[in-house]
Order: sequence, then C-alpha cells, then structure tokens
Amino acid sequence: MKLSILKLSVLSALIFACSGISSAQLRYGFNFGGSFAEAKLSDASGFSLDNRSGFRGGLVLEYQLPSSGLAFDGSVLYHRYHTRLIEHSNDARSAFGRNFIELPLNVKYKFWISSINNLAAPFIFTGPSFMFNVSSSKPTLLKQKRFQPGWNVGIGLDVINFLQLQAGYRFGIGNSLRSLAGADDASLHTSGWHLSAILLFDF
Repeated sequence: MKLSILKLSVLSALIFACSGISSAQLRYGFNFGGSFAEAKLSDASGFSLDNRSGFRGGLVLEYQLPSSGLAFDGSVLYHRYHTRLIEHSNDARSAFGRNFIELPLNVKYKFWISSINNLAAPFIFTGPSFMFNVSSSKPTLLKQKRFQPGWNVGIGLDVINFLQLQAGYRFGIGNSLRSLAGADDASLHTSGWHLSAILLFDF
C-alpha cells in the first residue's frame, strides 16, 4: 500500500512538472535588422569618426515563462558595425574592424493586452551584449580589441506570439581601442542603435 502511494506521488509530481514545462514556451527564430553606429573616440587630437549604418542578423532562442510576461532570449548574430576613421591632416578616411559576432542575452517583460485577446504585447528588454571582432588584422592606424562588451536596453512589440519588432541601444562598456598611431591616450566606445524584426517558431 505504501509503495502504491509512493508510486502515485512520483507519477503526480512528474505530470505536474511536465505540464509546467509544456505551458512554458521555448521558441527559436531569426533576427533581421539594421544598426546605426555611434562609436565615440576620445582624447584623439587630429582624428574623428564617420559613423554610418550597418546591419545585423542571425539566430535567436527565446524562453517564455508560463503564466507570466517574463521571458529570456539569447542570440548569435553577425553584425556589420560600420564606422570609419578620419585623419584630419589629410582628410583621409579608412575603415577598421567592422565585422563582429555578437552574442546578446536579454531579459524581457511583455505587457499582454487582454482587450484584444492577447494578440499583441509591448515589451521592454535589457541585458549584456558581447561582441567579438572577426575582421582581418590588416595594417591600419587604429587597432581594436577582439572582445568588446556592452549593455542593451530597448522596447518592442510582440505580435501574435510570432513576430517581434524591436528598437534598442547598445552602450559600449570599457575602452575597445588597442592602439591609435599618434594618440596614446585615446579611447573608443562602440555604442549604437539597432532595429530588428524577429520571426519566432515553436519547437
């Protein structure tokens, strides 16, 4: 009798756990979007930056907590961060390390609108962003560090749990400059705006 009660308890616990997992939502998807560089170069007399638009895209994984607006996502993105160095002495413009693999990890909170049957949800998000410079190391006046951390903040809209539109800003953390010829005290922060459309699918 005791063994039967134990088996029933274990079975009930398993059913409860499985129902909790199924009510949560794990989804995968694709991120497509543009970026707008806002790199900042400091203490570099004779130099400035020409920031331009780029693009980013890749794979996304999102986990939505059951019966909650709280969600988490992680992405692997190729990011073309487009900015150029201007040398004022001869008005020369040169490109430098613009190809990145970016790994953003975000916490989201979605505000589902019950009046339209939960078809749309504005949301906010924030989290760390890790960028790895994968550009070729050809000779250039400006040399960047390979690893460039940052922090994302932004807003978005989830439409019928399938399409997400979002806008965010990435704050570059720390000096991402390794060296700049003729400016030993210079520092570089790789900040910028980004706009994305994300398509999500259930497993």
